[in-house]
Amino acid sequence: MSFVFVISREPRMRTRVTEYLRDRGYDTGTAPNYDEAMDILSEYRPDALVVDVQGLPRGEDGATFSNFNQWMANTYEVNPPTAVYLLHKGARRPHFKIEGAVIKKPFPIEALGEALRERLGHPRREGSGPGLDLDLATNTLRSVNGETHLTHIEATLLAYLMEHEGEILHPHALLTDVWQYHDTAGASTLVRAHVSNLRKKLREVHGSADQIQTIRGRGYRFTA
Repeated sequence: MSFVFVISREPRMRTRVTEYLRDRGYDTGTAPNYDEAMDILSEYRPDALVVDVQGLPRGEDGATFSNFNQWMANTYEVNPPTAVYLLHKGARRPHFKIEGAVIKKPFPIEALGEALRERLGHPRREGSGPGLDLDLATNTLRSVNGETHLTHIEATLLAYLMEHEGEILHPHALLTDVWQYHDTAGASTLVRAHVSNLRKKLREVHGSADQIQTIRGRGYRFTA
């Protein structure tokens, strides 16, 4: 299981991000500032770092992001962890010593999940049940019976359903979380069309599409 370490001075941000990550199968650790982060990370090596790029509160001393940035370069000179930086919209972008994804705040939480999946793979290691394997790098769905190519929307939808295995997901939630649509008018019709196409491809390679269940009046649920 991938270990993601979150650094932010904002308690609400730490809570929001870590709860989201834990719900999706990641192990997490946190630090409220760069000083504590460097102390903790000197003993533990994460698979990924989520770093909220912030200045020091007025009147406080301690390590700055510039200090932490250099510390990362020295500590992770070889094989650095995946990095995702949270940056206020309009803020000057620093020169990151370790390259990574940059997400502008405020942001939909699924943007963070997508950034991590692109770099770490699915927290369930992209497998999602007996005989099924989803390769998000190539949008390819494989089983013992063969493989098929998914569109980007189909692959993203299937990955999200897999990630939330057992949960009933309303079409409105799928539109906002998977594709960041804010206008959910016609959500049921649009999602139904993509689910139908996805089921056809599941049948092609797996012989069954029973993994995606329709819960009448509520939405869809993935079961392995």
